[in-house]
Amino acid sequence: MSFSGFIHDYGLFALVIGTIFEGEGVVLLAGLAVRQGLLPPVAALCAALMGTVISDQFCFYTGRLMGSRVLQRFPGMRARFDSVRARVENHQTAIIFSFQYFPGLSMIVPFTLGMTRLLALRFLVLDVLSAGLWSGTLMVGGYLFGVSIQPLLEKFHAYSGWLLGCLACLILLLFHWRAVRASKRVETEGAQ
Repeated sequence: MSFSGFIHDYGLFALVIGTIFEGEGVVLLAGLAVRQGLLPPVAALCAALMGTVISDQFCFYTGRLMGSRVLQRFPGMRARFDSVRARVENHQTAIIFSFQYFPGLSMIVPFTLGMTRLLALRFLVLDVLSAGLWSGTLMVGGYLFGVSIQPLLEKFHAYSGWLLGCLACLILLLFHWRAVRASKRVETEGAQ
């Protein structure tokens, strides 16, 4: 099975799972796959939205139900929590609409929000709106990137599946590296 065939057959499921664990790169790749005609646009947007909301809700309820125990068990997370909590308490709505755009915060912010008095229904509604905006923005970015590399894919049509596969791996590695770096930076700043 070619990379294109895999995306066509399993792309929406992979998009849901991918956005749960590695959001930005996966959604950008989904936009590229939409441009290539491998994924239907509305279904891809819904899949990205679903995975993002599942991840955020999991982190929110982890914070709500067992936040103190998690912080006791993982003391390194405490510094990140303390640095985020002060900002989260005073600017909840703005934080909910912006945290997805900052690597390294996509898990700690919903976790921290879960430990506040924020109503779960309010978080769900704002999170769905925020995740939809974030997913749409990144998907359009991936689509436009697909437009820009279309001449290259046409020139090497026989290898386009391999090129897309290599590009996908490169983008995922880049975004994973960026998220790990940002996470360490947040941890270091919180420890100071």
